[in-house]
Formats: sequence, structure tokens, C-alpha cells
Amino acid sequence: MIMIYKGSCNCNQWQVEVEVTKPLGDFNPRSCDCDYCKNSPSVIISEPNMRIDLAGGEITINRNGDQLANFYYCDSCNDLLAVGCDLNSQLRGAVNANLLRDANQLGKTIEIQPRLLSADEKIDRWGRLWGQLNGV
Repeated sequence: MIMIYKGSCNCNQWQVEVEVTKPLGDFNPRSCDCDYCKNSPSVIISEPNMRIDLAGGEITINRNGDQLANFYYCDSCNDLLAVGCDLNSQLRGAVNANLLRDANQLGKTIEIQPRLLSADEKIDRWGRLWGQLNGV
């Protein structure tokens, strides 16, 4: 069964719609412990079958660390919308779960340390975890 969850950034310039095949309570949001991510706190969720649709205005794209992934921010309120990269000619990514209206339904947050992974290990991990990212 497909479930749809919606949300927006703080200024409502960007709308988020996420299609998943399991309830939000089955997701454990991930929080990265690197300095970059700690400066713009967020928790992300993803699964390979997830569809993330973003619609809005202007966007700022930043890259961090090894320059493999793009971090997509609302140009107005600077909320992180999603993180993603091109994997096998398809834009894949994870969404900032804090933007979802039903974020209170999410499971317990877990801390991750992607900085400890090699570039190849990151790309392999993202290929197994990230969903389809649209609208950026």
C-alpha cells in the first residue's frame, strides 16, 4: 500500500511530498554527526522505493566533504530539503524528515558517521538506501 506524507520548509516556499510503502513509524531517521550537518540540524529518511517530490521556488545547492552529494536548501529560509546525487543516471536521495507534517510519528533517531566511509562505500550505501528524488 502506498502512503503519502506531505510537508514544507519553514517559509512554505518549498512543498515536500513523500510516497512510501510503510508507515513513518517504521522509519528511524538518520542524523549525521559531522560538523557540516551539525551546523544545519536535520534528520533524513529514505528507502529504495521512496519517491520524494519537491516543488517550490529558488534553491541553493551545496556540496560537502568529498563532494559526492548535493545538499538542497530553500533559498529563502535555508532549511535543508534533501540530499542527493546521480546514481546510475538517476537522481536518488533522502528527505529531511523534519519538514514532514507527521514527523512526530517517526521512529527513534539514529546517529550515523558517513565521514568514516570511503567514497565508494558511500555511493554503494546510498544506492541501497536512497529513493527517487524529483523537483531539484
